[in-house]
Amino acid sequence: MARWRRFEREEATPAYWEIRQEGIRCFLRWGSGRTPGKASTTTLDDEEQARRHAVRKINERLRKGFTEVDPPWDPAEADAGTPVLDVITKAAGPHAPVPWYLPVEDFELVYRRAHTPEHPMGFFEYYVLREQGRSAVRFAVRAGSHQDTLVAGFLDFLCSRRDLGFDGRSHHKVPLPSPVGSFDHALFCSPALGRACAAYPAAAARVATAFPVFDCEIGDEDPEVLVDARIHGHAALPYSDWGRSPYPAVDMRFGIQPSHYRPAPKFKVYRPADVQKLMDVLPTASPQSWLEVRSFRGETARLQPDTTMSFADVLSFLTD
Repeated sequence: MARWRRFEREEATPAYWEIRQEGIRCFLRWGSGRTPGKASTTTLDDEEQARRHAVRKINERLRKGFTEVDPPWDPAEADAGTPVLDVITKAAGPHAPVPWYLPVEDFELVYRRAHTPEHPMGFFEYYVLREQGRSAVRFAVRAGSHQDTLVAGFLDFLCSRRDLGFDGRSHHKVPLPSPVGSFDHALFCSPALGRACAAYPAAAARVATAFPVFDCEIGDEDPEVLVDARIHGHAALPYSDWGRSPYPAVDMRFGIQPSHYRPAPKFKVYRPADVQKLMDVLPTASPQSWLEVRSFRGETARLQPDTTMSFADVLSFLTD
């Protein structure tokens, strides 16, 4: 994991600003002696754009009178080689119950924790360990859709592929040899993409994510930025719910006038509801207006004001 760069400015109230680039993401932290620190994350299209974004942000701070200093010692670095489950249990607050991860019968180096399973928001958390527990693959299942037989089927598949999230690629969409419930594929995410342990900095770079998906939910040629938007963005894929219906990938670009929607010349991730709203406007739009929808296979459908394609046809195009 890349280290933070820290910048400070001495005034009546000293201020600090920190930045770290990791792949396509730039992480920021800032604050002063009077206010609690704040943080933000920006996800760019590729690593070169992220690098340029970081350089631009640093130059802005230098122009505002900040000076780069050595970053303070990060306590998380002391736990960088500690087994991930030990990091998590050690992080429990002084008044919080210590979390217990119990071994899963018939599966080597697999541990489970139940989080208030009787509660409507309860869930089960699984860790498939590797490297003597120093790294892991994590997934979670909402308690309302948890079934031991389905989880066992997924663990059979995952345990033989526990290294896949650490091969340097951001993600892998892999067909399942046999369905897990209604799911036919699995998605493996690198630690940076999956953010499985973002709350535990000492373990964050050592825990990948995996979960079952429908084929139509992740594009076959999706770059990391689009997968990030699908699993973390607005109306993100509810991947911990194993009883859900498919959430098809929806990529859209358009130029429709008049419309409340600002033109989008590049494909971005949207929801099916956004497609329907734009299709409702399209028949009365100017003759030059257009709308393109791209499916998970990379196929594109172009709609214009005189198009007879219905919203049901578009949904079929996105899922079939």
